[in-house]
Amino acid sequence: MEIGYMESQINNESIAAFYRRLKANISIERASAIFTWLLVSAASLYSMLMWTSISNTQVALAAVLFLSYLFFWLLLCRKTEYKNATSVRLFLLVTTFIIVIAVYFVVPFVYTAILMVVWSAILPNFMKIKTAFILSPIWSLTLYLVYGLYWDFVGMGVTAMLFWTFNLFALVMVASTIKAKESREKVEMINLELISTQQLLGQAAEQAERVRIARNIHDLLGHHLTALTINLQVAGRQLEKLNVGLSDESSKKAIKDSIEQCHSLSKLLLSDVREAVSDIRMKSNLNIKQAIIAMTERLPNINVSLDYPGDITITDVNTADVLTRCIQESMTNALKHSHAKNVHIAFLQTEGLLTLSIEAALSKQQKKSKTTDIKPNFILGNGLKGMQERLKQIKGSVVFTLNNAAFITDIKVPVLDHD
Repeated sequence: MEIGYMESQINNESIAAFYRRLKANISIERASAIFTWLLVSAASLYSMLMWTSISNTQVALAAVLFLSYLFFWLLLCRKTEYKNATSVRLFLLVTTFIIVIAVYFVVPFVYTAILMVVWSAILPNFMKIKTAFILSPIWSLTLYLVYGLYWDFVGMGVTAMLFWTFNLFALVMVASTIKAKESREKVEMINLELISTQQLLGQAAEQAERVRIARNIHDLLGHHLTALTINLQVAGRQLEKLNVGLSDESSKKAIKDSIEQCHSLSKLLLSDVREAVSDIRMKSNLNIKQAIIAMTERLPNINVSLDYPGDITITDVNTADVLTRCIQESMTNALKHSHAKNVHIAFLQTEGLLTLSIEAALSKQQKKSKTTDIKPNFILGNGLKGMQERLKQIKGSVVFTLNNAAFITDIKVPVLDHD
């Protein structure tokens, strides 16, 4: 009974894990496209079977073409980056197009052109919408040529024009969706930037107020205490030079003791003031940990771990801002390019040097694709180049490393004292 229960529980967990992976890999758009393919292919194959003049071989060939279309279309839509991605996706795009043309020659039903509409909907992901618009008459013309000349159907000019408008509609809708998604992501990143900036501005204002108070205490109170100490020393020396009678000797000694006591208290108070000023300056350190947490906790589908020791000292506002921007850019790259689910951020401070390491773990598919071909030398995008430029302004440096497990960003900046 227990073994059966455990097997049942394992099976349920496996099924649940399968559905989670299925949900993650198949979006509502992809699901609707697959459903459309299913209806077109099922209706075509059923009608061909009912048509006595069509051989079983032709039906079988149509079934192979429909399945091939789905197979290559799914490969084309995969989110995983391929090795030589541009060439691979171009090959898949052309192959899927050729399969649709082959379907035209095998299946004598015009509505198979719906598969071309589904194919057209992918194009905005691989080319500019303007280019797709210019090329769209070409694949719409194939419908007219095959069904009008090969199958000798009547009125294919109008039909081809109608399906061409469907293709244009699919292009526009998908392009608009992509643009809206990019705009939403841009707004989200700007929002994260505003949140981190707000945190830094708040801390910078507190830092400026602490430094102002420390300077006032040091310049005013410290100056007066120093003057008082000097005057007490002078008074003590003048008292020693003062000639008095024996009857006033006891009074002179009492005054001298009082002056020495005041001198000791003034020196002690001056030491306390200096210690208090130093303590205020130390507490004016900018803690960007809160800014990082505020920025990363809003990121979707990503787990960020932060190692921020308590001895990290960042007193320069510009340095804090640059480091925050670098972390933000790394998060953007992790989401868009690495598809990372886990990112580790670690700070370490040694003698006059602050080290920041950002490690974005690659997805499982990317790990597999890079196992046999590790390319540590890669072309830097605009975001990474911008990171280099920001760090150069504060005399910092950055090194990017890509291996089969993670994309690592190592940043080093000198620690500057705020004065």
